[in-house]
Amino acid sequence: MTRQAISTGSSANDGTGDTLRSASQKINENFVELYNFLGGDSDTLASKVSLNDSAVVFTSGSRQTIFEADVSSSANNTITLPQGSGSVVLDTATQILTNKALTSPTITNPTISTTINGAGGDEIIELGDAGSSSVNHVKVSNATTGNHAKIEATGDDTNVNLLLEGKTGGTGAVDIKRVALRSVSNLNAGGSYTTANSHVIMGGAGTYTSNLQDGSVAGEVVVFTNSTSGIKTIQPASFAQGSTIALDQYDAVTLIWDGSNWYIAGHYGATVA
Repeated sequence: MTRQAISTGSSANDGTGDTLRSASQKINENFVELYNFLGGDSDTLASKVSLNDSAVVFTSGSRQTIFEADVSSSANNTITLPQGSGSVVLDTATQILTNKALTSPTITNPTISTTINGAGGDEIIELGDAGSSSVNHVKVSNATTGNHAKIEATGDDTNVNLLLEGKTGGTGAVDIKRVALRSVSNLNAGGSYTTANSHVIMGGAGTYTSNLQDGSVAGEVVVFTNSTSGIKTIQPASFAQGSTIALDQYDAVTLIWDGSNWYIAGHYGATVA
């Protein structure tokens, strides 16, 4: 009901206002409505919900939960509660969110337990975890104009391989649309090649010898090409088929590491000594 005002008449004691009984009834009825509205019944106020000067206070025993608004903003704010049931999400609480859509979120160090799914709910990426002792991982980087996006292995170990393979236990392969070997050029006379790149362009005029250190992973491949005049000699630290490989201009040789020695896997004009 609306508030019932007590009529006080036109002037004091003029007999035109409410009677004492009528005024008392209005007072009682107004208080009954307030008591009902404040969460109890017509005779008792709510024992667990109260108001202070700036908040709603929920009391349980000796503990209180205070629900208040930040009124320090210079603008008016509207907070809309959704039509549904559930718990309020708090910024510092540990909570489980279900069926939430986030638009343009900034997420720092998320923990994803199993998969990243597409809009239809199907898996796009499944994540494997080696456990609390894992120290190496994959890093994915974007790039500026003219540079390459990159997927690389990184972690605590000094040398970390990046493994790409088909489904474990099956016969699937890594199907690469187009491949290029990382190249290093103009290897100077007397240089030592550490297999940091897979293609060595032996530039510079004249004849010289370059050392090839041992590989680090069985199956590792390196290609040498001689693009300039003068014989270029490759001297592997461990070579199963001889001691050196000589390349004349425009010659090339492909070497593969078996874990102990380098082997020639293919060549054009290379001379083994």
